[in-house]
Amino acid sequence: MHEAAQAFARALEAERAAATRADLDALLRIQEEKRALMPLVQQHAPAELAREFAERARENLSLMRHLLACLRGYISLEAEPTYTARGEAIPSQPGALRGRL
Repeated sequence: MHEAAQAFARALEAERAAATRADLDALLRIQEEKRALMPLVQQHAPAELAREFAERARENLSLMRHLLACLRGYISLEAEPTYTARGEAIPSQPGALRGRL
């Protein structure tokens, strides 16, 4: 596996761990790492590996959306989910903060 692909795989694993620990600083840092690696991964990773990365990223996104819903409830904002279990957006209510940390 290309070095960039290995680094991207490590970033996805770190992202999952940060989401489960609610480590927002790490999540922000990892997003920057992934953005920097993405062009290299797109250039060098085979299609099968790219699909695997996309699936892992969707799973991580689901965790981060759940974390966001938990944090919103914790700080007394709307605590209702804004995404389904399949990652589909639920129509937002006026004034909702959907998608913002």
